[in-house]
Amino acid sequence: KTGDYVFFGSYEQDNNISNGKEDIEWLVLEVKDGKALVISKYALDCKQYNTNNTDVTWEDCTLRKWLNNDFINEAFSAEEKARIPIVTVSADKNPEFSTNPGNATQDQVFLLSMTEANKYFSSDSARQCRATDYVVAKDAWVDDNGNCYWLLRTPGQFQNRFANVNCDGDVREFG
Repeated sequence: KTGDYVFFGSYEQDNNISNGKEDIEWLVLEVKDGKALVISKYALDCKQYNTNNTDVTWEDCTLRKWLNNDFINEAFSAEEKARIPIVTVSADKNPEFSTNPGNATQDQVFLLSMTEANKYFSSDSARQCRATDYVVAKDAWVDDNGNCYWLLRTPGQFQNRFANVNCDGDVREFG
């Protein structure tokens, strides 16, 4: 149910590959029509939104391709992947800027939009995200509390920027 934590899939988190991958802990954001929308409790990896500094939307960014190919194949067994539905992911506009959000996509794994980050988390502190040791080892920037930024699929002020949530949990619409 909403607010519960569940374990599903596994991914390297303690940065000790000799002991295998760790179970992924997910926060249930919503349950609707027999499907659960979940978000990882911890930052699992450190990836760029797009590998080239060019104008791009969620639809065409390299992070979307990585999530729905490399990540999903690394983190989930064939049985687990079969349980993850393909859903329509909206192309939400940034409420502060008129940047093109692109088109809706069909994905199994995706980033939240600005609207969703504000809808599902009632405060900045609830949006704070702790980085795993694996993420820290990949040189992700973390604050003194071990919290890191996390990306949203909503475009920022310009087509090569993307909204995000900072270490304090504040949603940054500029990108």
